[in-house]
Amino acid sequence: MTDSRQRPWTMQQIAAAAGVSVTTVSHTISGKRPVRPDTAERVRRLIEEFGYVPDSGAQRLKTGRSRIIGLAVPDVSHWYFGRIARGVEEAADELDYGVIVASTSNSDPRREKRYFNMLRTRLIDGLVYTASREMTPTEELVKLASKSPVVLADEAIPSLDGLPSVTSDNYVGAQDLGRHLASLGHTRAVILSGYAGLKSQIERVKGIRESFPNALVLYGDFELRSGYDLVSDLLAQDVRFTALFGCNDLMAIGAMQRLREAGIRVPEDVSVVGFDDVDMASVVTPGLTTVRQDMLEIGRRSGRLLIEGLEGRTELTSAGSVSLPVELVIRGSTATAPA
Repeated sequence: MTDSRQRPWTMQQIAAAAGVSVTTVSHTISGKRPVRPDTAERVRRLIEEFGYVPDSGAQRLKTGRSRIIGLAVPDVSHWYFGRIARGVEEAADELDYGVIVASTSNSDPRREKRYFNMLRTRLIDGLVYTASREMTPTEELVKLASKSPVVLADEAIPSLDGLPSVTSDNYVGAQDLGRHLASLGHTRAVILSGYAGLKSQIERVKGIRESFPNALVLYGDFELRSGYDLVSDLLAQDVRFTALFGCNDLMAIGAMQRLREAGIRVPEDVSVVGFDDVDMASVVTPGLTTVRQDMLEIGRRSGRLLIEGLEGRTELTSAGSVSLPVELVIRGSTATAPA
């Protein structure tokens, strides 16, 4: 192995040591042209041994691209968005791209402007963007989307309907939840929704209301505490119900905790359902009936769609949008409605 203090070799040095041209080394790295297997193996071995790293600045000058994409999420520390980020990174790695992940702090315009400038100055080639609270995009996002490659992940934004998106079939998943509880004889239901402006929440409420048209809807912020507090309000107002729909699992689990504290049994007195199938849903007692969506696959498909668009394999238009299937997962938190 080379001395750790030694500078990495240049492409020219790798070519000379392998007895091939610089072009052959370049083709071995990029995979864009065939190289004899024994030659490619020799080149890769030298690259590994002597630590050659492509000059991203030179590459950007030569091709106009950095082979790096950006991912903007509301909160990178959140379990939900962390799964999406992991999926984007997996797709990028498969296609030999890097990823810069940025937390927009729930679409803070100042933060968005900083990260979007990276795209404008070509430090990144394109952006996967996840919305936070509202369907109305920030001014910075509208400007960016008119000039640069952007794919929406998890939430479509109707006013940016020219952009491709990768989402889950929220409406069908909510329909399945409503039909499941209606089949158990429930008629009195409440819905704990996330932010009212998100398309996913509009679709979930609409899907549930197909079976429960008179369901009361309350709005929270997707967190455990939100579900807990909303149920506290319902109990304080003596609202009667036998079915509770959490439009995400965390709010549903928070609701279950508050019901338990009030001496209300789940599912004997109230059946509770969620949406997402987070890890916690299968380990709480009782296990939470929910709709499983694949956040990893949302990330993978978003990253792949963006990169394939950058490389000209597909058109980056709304025609390329994808709605991934979901799955009803029945556990112990739902049962026949009490007499």
